[in-house]
Order: sequence, then structure tokens, then C-alpha cells
Amino acid sequence: MLAVKEQTPCGVMFDLLKRQGGITHQELADLVLSSRPLPNGRSPRDLARDRSWLSHNVVHADSGALSPRYFCDWGSAAARILGRLKSRRGSALTADEVILVLAGEPGRAMDRALEQSRQDARLYRNAVERLEGEEGLVPGERAEALLVLFVAAGCSGDAREAVSYVMDYARAALGRLVGTPTVSLAKTDDAGERTAPATRLGLIRVENGYVAGGPHWLPSSGESVEIGALAMGEGDITDVGAGVSGRHLRLWRDENGDWLVEDLGSKNGTELVDGASRVRVRLEAGVATPLRPADELVLAGDTALVAIEGVVG
Repeated sequence: MLAVKEQTPCGVMFDLLKRQGGITHQELADLVLSSRPLPNGRSPRDLARDRSWLSHNVVHADSGALSPRYFCDWGSAAARILGRLKSRRGSALTADEVILVLAGEPGRAMDRALEQSRQDARLYRNAVERLEGEEGLVPGERAEALLVLFVAAGCSGDAREAVSYVMDYARAALGRLVGTPTVSLAKTDDAGERTAPATRLGLIRVENGYVAGGPHWLPSSGESVEIGALAMGEGDITDVGAGVSGRHLRLWRDENGDWLVEDLGSKNGTELVDGASRVRVRLEAGVATPLRPADELVLAGDTALVAIEGVVG
């Protein structure tokens, strides 16, 4: 039996807009492909008149084989698509319906495609959740921003590039900096014991007293690591809850080999729970605080990351 080939981000874009929005592959090609000539003298939009070329080189092409020159500006493409979705006779979608498609279960096909392509699907989903719940945007603007993110991910196959683009788009076109939702702080009183100092430190997320996922090992060099819903650096940690800011926390190792942590001015704050005494200290923005094995970082009241020591092979 032949294995079923996983969809690429671009394939998901074409498939979802066809199934949920009634836009055919040829119609979508006219909306997202560039009219600028390629070296062969023909534009991608012209070449897409050939269904075989469109299928092989765009819709079903491997993510790494897609040329950025095939596509027009993602924001412009998304605006045209949104106009088509809202005006299509017999199957028009409201802004709320567009949001339900892109932020709901149908839109999770993009998460799976990005993960299959070894992209940070959690970063993409965090951005979706921020845009869906952005208090400063009306439904039409939320739908527009979500579609820009979806199209950017489909055309680029790159989660970080797509998220970076939509954040710039929201600021420039919608006049909004995407913020962090306000949450009610919840406190925990788990017990713990101090362990010996470690030469390699990691963070592991704990939910309701249970370990959730594998450890995030921090680099042994002096490189800093950020934790946040929209953190985009190599090695940054995006495995966080809804109330965590885009760039919430920074960790680094000083010249003595000790780990330090500072809050980056997050909206919902950070608490450090001492692993031995269980004393809670709320971090001040920009103030470096030592972090040791068994200490616990509580971001926005509900994302608990416990510092652990270990040997990484």
C-alpha cells in the first residue's frame, strides 16, 4: 500500500480555500501568484493557466521547491481573497465565519502541515490565537489579519517568516500592535526540594501537577534564550499558555556559569518560586534574577516551567 503524502502548507492553503470558501485552484492562483515575468519571460500567473504546471510546481510542490518569485505580496493577496470570500454569490462568508475557519479545526490543517515541514507549528498557532482574541480589532480586521497569516504561511512554508510578516502588517495596515490577553492569575503551592547546582539546565512544563512534553535544554554557551508566545529565535521556547506575552522572558548564562532570568516587561507578569523554600517572588521587568535547578517560573499565572538539571547526549 502506498503511503499518503502529507499536505504542504501551500497545499493546505489551496485545499482549505476551495473546500471552505468555494475558490477553485485556478481562481486562487490568479489571486496569489505574481504577474512579474520569470527568467523564461512568462509570469507565474500566466504559467498557472496550465493546470499541470500549477499542480506540480505550486499546489503539490515540496515546500523547499517553491520559489518566492511565484507569489505576489501576501497582504495584497489576502485582501483579494477576503474580498472574494465575502462577495462570492451563493457561498459568501461573513468575517466571523472566516475567523471560525482559520482559527478553528479546519485551520489546524496548516498547523499539521507546518509541523510536517519541521516548522514551529506552536508559534503559528500562538499567533492565530492572539489575532483571534485581539481586543483592539473588530471582526473584519481579525479576519483580515488571520487570512494574511494563513496566506503568508501557505506561500512561504515558513512559520517564523509568516508570523513576523503578519505582526508587521497588523502594525502598518491595521494600526495595532498585537497584545497579550489579560488573564486571572492562578497560584500553585506544589512542594519541591533544592537539587545540587547543574552544569546543564533545562526547563520542563508542568500542567496540573503532570509533566507536559519534553525538556527544553538551555544552551551551555552564553547565548540567551527567550520564552514567549511569539519568540522567534533559534532555541527560543514557545510552549506557553494564552496569557504569556509574545516576548515574555529572557534567560542567559553569565561569565560565572550561573543562569539569570529577567522579565521583558510582560503584560501578565512572571513569578519565580524558590525550589527549596517555595517562596514566591514577582520579577521586576529588566531586573536579572538567579535561576537554579528546582526553581519554578510561573508565567502569566498559568504557564509553569520547572528548572531541571540533566546530561544531554
